[in-house]
Amino acid sequence: MSLNIGEALSTGAEKLTTTAGIQLGVAYVVLQLITALGTNSAISTIDTGTGAGGMGTPALSLPIGIAGGAALVALGIILNIALTIVAFRTLAHSSSELGSIPSGVADGLLKPGVFLVIASIVQGIAIFLGFIALIIPGFFIMISLIFTQVYIAVEDEGPFEALSSSWSLAKGDRFPLFGLGVILFVVSLLASIPAAIVSILSPLAGSVLNYVVTGFISIFSWGVLVAAYQQLKGEAATTTTTTEEEDGVEHLDDDSGFDYA
Repeated sequence: MSLNIGEALSTGAEKLTTTAGIQLGVAYVVLQLITALGTNSAISTIDTGTGAGGMGTPALSLPIGIAGGAALVALGIILNIALTIVAFRTLAHSSSELGSIPSGVADGLLKPGVFLVIASIVQGIAIFLGFIALIIPGFFIMISLIFTQVYIAVEDEGPFEALSSSWSLAKGDRFPLFGLGVILFVVSLLASIPAAIVSILSPLAGSVLNYVVTGFISIFSWGVLVAAYQQLKGEAATTTTTTEEEDGVEHLDDDSGFDYA
């Protein structure tokens, strides 16, 4: 049985509309605004210092100088990494458990945070080289490694183990996963249209609206990704159990609360 795209999308939407989903969306928006403020403030200061002010001051910026802007960017990046882990762990719970952010999802963030950075760098390089090759290998690698962050956040795997686990899980379902990715891209594109229209009338309001839309679409996309992961992981576990039973091998269940690869 292949990936059920409709079920993954509906699960992602359902989790987004829970209290925890909304809280994650708000947190994502705030962190994106912090990062954008830092970036724009630093750029604005540089432009002013060099006299290159033809483009005008960015809509979201503060007079805090390059150092202040860099500090905000650094803070935003660190908190975004932490939020990514918390979000994936939260979205791995069922919708009925998301009346609030589940306890324990913010525990031990340092190690998976470092793993996430390492895996993202390796993943980015691999995808970049794939696109340089012939475009298609880039998409193939991108889809194959799509669950890497989930394995690090939810399963507490190391960066290279997570990359390998994602590759194995995506095997046989890369076309459905590619289709799911296309759907999420289209949803994101359509959702950005109102912000683009508002930007014509008010750049500041348009920028803020864009970050709000992006924040909640991102949580929705992560919810869909986790739902797809749980579908395929459950299917793989069922197949493994069936095979072991047919071979007469005793299967021991892990009582840790997570399904480990």
